[in-house]
Amino acid sequence: MAESSRPIYPRVDTFSLSTFSNKDFIVKDFIEGLTDNAVPPNRRSEVGNNVVSKAFDPKPYIRAFEAALGRLKELDSDLKERESELKENVRRAEIDHMRTLDRLGNKFHSTLSEFHRLDKNISDGGGVAVRIGGELEKLDKQRQRAEDARFLIQCYAEFSRGETGRLERLRKTGRTDDSIRCAIVTRQLSLVVKRNEGAGINPKTRELIESFSESLEQDLLKQFDAAYRKMNIDAMKGCAKVLHDFNGGASVVSNFLNQMDFFIAAGKITTGEVSIDPVIGEKLTDPDEAPPGLELSLSSLIREIEQNLKDESKIIRDVFPYPEQVLGSFVQRIFQQSLQQQLENLLEAATVLSPLAFLRTLQAARTAVIALAEDLKEHGLTEHPDPLTSSTAMLLDQNVEELFVPYLQDRGYLEKERESLEQLYTGLLLKFTLFHEQRRRNLKSGLLDRFKNTRERTLEKILESDLGKSQSEALSRLMGFRPGKEHLSDIVITEADGMLKVDFAKRILKWMAEAVGRNLELSPTADTPKDVFVQMQILIEHLKTSYLEVALDAALDTADQQTKGEPDLSYFLELKPATTIMHLMFAFINTILFKLAANSLTTKRDMQKLETSALAALEQKVNSVIQKTVSIVVMYISTIISRQKKQDYRPKDEEVSLTTLSTQTCDAVCVFLAKTHEIAVDALDGTNLEAFLDEIGHGLLNLLLEHMKKFQVNQAGGMMLSKDIKKYHDVIQGWKVSSLKDEYELMNEIGALYAAGATSFRDRMGQGVLSKMKPALLKPYMMKRDDYITEGIEKILSTE
Repeated sequence: MAESSRPIYPRVDTFSLSTFSNKDFIVKDFIEGLTDNAVPPNRRSEVGNNVVSKAFDPKPYIRAFEAALGRLKELDSDLKERESELKENVRRAEIDHMRTLDRLGNKFHSTLSEFHRLDKNISDGGGVAVRIGGELEKLDKQRQRAEDARFLIQCYAEFSRGETGRLERLRKTGRTDDSIRCAIVTRQLSLVVKRNEGAGINPKTRELIESFSESLEQDLLKQFDAAYRKMNIDAMKGCAKVLHDFNGGASVVSNFLNQMDFFIAAGKITTGEVSIDPVIGEKLTDPDEAPPGLELSLSSLIREIEQNLKDESKIIRDVFPYPEQVLGSFVQRIFQQSLQQQLENLLEAATVLSPLAFLRTLQAARTAVIALAEDLKEHGLTEHPDPLTSSTAMLLDQNVEELFVPYLQDRGYLEKERESLEQLYTGLLLKFTLFHEQRRRNLKSGLLDRFKNTRERTLEKILESDLGKSQSEALSRLMGFRPGKEHLSDIVITEADGMLKVDFAKRILKWMAEAVGRNLELSPTADTPKDVFVQMQILIEHLKTSYLEVALDAALDTADQQTKGEPDLSYFLELKPATTIMHLMFAFINTILFKLAANSLTTKRDMQKLETSALAALEQKVNSVIQKTVSIVVMYISTIISRQKKQDYRPKDEEVSLTTLSTQTCDAVCVFLAKTHEIAVDALDGTNLEAFLDEIGHGLLNLLLEHMKKFQVNQAGGMMLSKDIKKYHDVIQGWKVSSLKDEYELMNEIGALYAAGATSFRDRMGQGVLSKMKPALLKPYMMKRDDYITEGIEKILSTE
């Protein structure tokens, strides 16, 4: 029965949740297992033996999958139950967790409140402790004051009895604190005596206190000196602290500075006279030499000052409790004692040489001192190598300015510059001035004795000035002394000394440029416009008034003297250097002086007015010389032409061979024109040259046109006249003045008409520039031809 009840298809192997939770679970393998169990064994063997079955039977598989699905549903139901159970457990656990958090939060807040309560109690207790501490400190101070007062009273009582035991014992302990206390008590005793003076205090008590104070101070100073010699910094520091508390420290600072080797050595140097080296002195006084720089003794002193400031500042920082104040006193003493005294001696020695030597020395000294101050400010002293503090830097600047105030205040420096420039300019132009002074006197009197007297008076006047008293070799050369001569009366004056020299102007401008540069360094910036205006006035006074105008006036005077014979036009050559010097002077004024005065519109306007006035005056004198020379040249040409012989253009038959030559008058005029042109080219250039030649050319043209109307001309003379005109034409054309070209071309054509026959005359009349000329204008010239009527020239001119 059992076998008969067995199902046809076997059951599928059971599986549980563990089957799927296994990490090695594979779906494919799981499905294959189900299908393998669904096929009976006997059927599997048949298939294996390639036995062909009747047909595919799906039922075993269906039954296997149905069984598997049923089992899966059972497992799914179990999972849902377990999930519901777990969710419930989680919900209960979350509720317990929230309750636990609430309980812990309450505990934390309770603990925090307790902490704040305890902290407040502790703070209140601390405040009480601080208050108690403050009260204790106040009581301790009161106790200390009471103790100090008791000690002060005891000391005063001893002094009133003539004793000093307590303070003596305190002073001799050797401890710095005891020395400080001794100094404080002694100072308090002195104050008590001073405040209660006249209130019954025993004079002996006051004298004893004062004596003890002095003894204490001297004793401390001796200790400081001994420590300073041994370079015991700690001992020096202690003494300085005691003396600072005792009397402010002024005595120890003074003693410290007095004992410095620098001040002892510098004092010996500055008390002696300064002697400037002759080589440096010669360069200082020579305006053509570059400034030689700072004098050696002052330069050496500045180097020593710089080194000592840096060395001693370290000691000051380590020793004194107030280093900035001590350093300030040190700097002031260096500037106001050592440096100032040496500078005064040096400038006094330079003043003896010349104003220029003084100015150059002053400039070099100020430059060196400013460089010293800037170096100290940049690299520092007490904080080396850091920069100085602002207070010490300001103190340095103040001492630098105060050092040079006596030489720069109240525009005294500018007066020194004026004196120097006037001395140099006067010396350079001395021979020039003497020459023209004599020349003017010569024109007025004509008496040799008066020249001599005038020269002597001029020399005496200069000899009495600083320029004449100067013994500088440079200034002697500048004024023109002969070697071995030392007096202005030995000056030899020649014709060349009265002529303009561009080199002189360049030197004058160079000296002025040096003065302007020095002024920018030494004078306040606000005074620069006024200073350059003054310097411009000095420049114009000497270069324009005393030099250019004198030379141009001399040229005019010389021109006025050209009365008879061929004029000497050498004076005209002065125009070349005159115009060059004018250009240099006004270029200097516009390029340098005007720019420096740009910040003051008023001053610049005044300078422009002065420049315009000076330029107009000079141009007027130049034009006067040019016009006067034009008149002289034209006048002399007129004189030469007037010497033309009446028969020059009517030669006789035996003189026909001469018709190939120009006349002597023409040759003389051309030679003079060549000389004039050569001088003009050397004296003028540009528009001035062209204008000068144009006026001479027109003057000659007018003279020739009138000249041709005066002479009768025969056939041979016509050839000669045409040759003269051609020669004049060639000379003028060689000048290359465009304004003269057409007019002289016309005159040349007119000249050619004198030699033309009737046939060629008519042809020439219709050609070139003559074709534009009315025939009536030619009649005054052609009427002078002997064949004017016979050749029919009259008819030709009438019919044209």
